[in-house]
Amino acid sequence: MDLMIDFFKDNLLLSGLWLAVLVAWLSWEVARLGRKWQELDTIQAVQFINREDPLIIDVSNSTDFSKGHISGAVHLPPSKLESGNQQLVKERERPVLVYCRSGQVSPQMANRLVKLGFENVKMLTGGLAQWESDKQPVSREKKPISKKREKLKENKSK
Repeated sequence: MDLMIDFFKDNLLLSGLWLAVLVAWLSWEVARLGRKWQELDTIQAVQFINREDPLIIDVSNSTDFSKGHISGAVHLPPSKLESGNQQLVKERERPVLVYCRSGQVSPQMANRLVKLGFENVKMLTGGLAQWESDKQPVSREKKPISKKREKLKENKSK
C-alpha cells in the first residue's frame, strides 16, 4: 500500500490523468444505464426490423439520405423531429429504429423521441456507415416502400 501511495506522489500528472479517465468512464456508464433507449449493432438491428416492423427514421441531412438509406426509412431531419409533428405523434405506439450517417446525431434524436412519448426506441450503433460496412442493403429510393407495397410488387412479378 505504501508503494502505491509513493507512486501516486511521485507521478502526480499520470495519477491525475488516470483518475480523470476513471471518472469519465464511470460517468459514461452511469449515463448509458440511465437512458431510456437502447443501442443496436447491425445484426441486432436487422433482427429488430424483421421481428417488430419498426418505424425506421433516418435523421441524416437530405444529401446523405439521397445517397442511400435503409429500405423503408422515413427521412426526418432533426429540425422536423418535434412535438408538433402530427405524423410522428400518430406512430407513438410503434417501435422505432433511429439512425444517421455516422451515429453522431442519432443519440440526441433518440432522446428527443423518448421525450415525445415513444417507449421502444432503438438506435443503430455506427449509423449508416456501419450498416454499409457490414454489407447490409441500402436503398436510394426517395419514398419509403411499405411492406404492403413490397408484397404487391412481388405478387405482380410472379
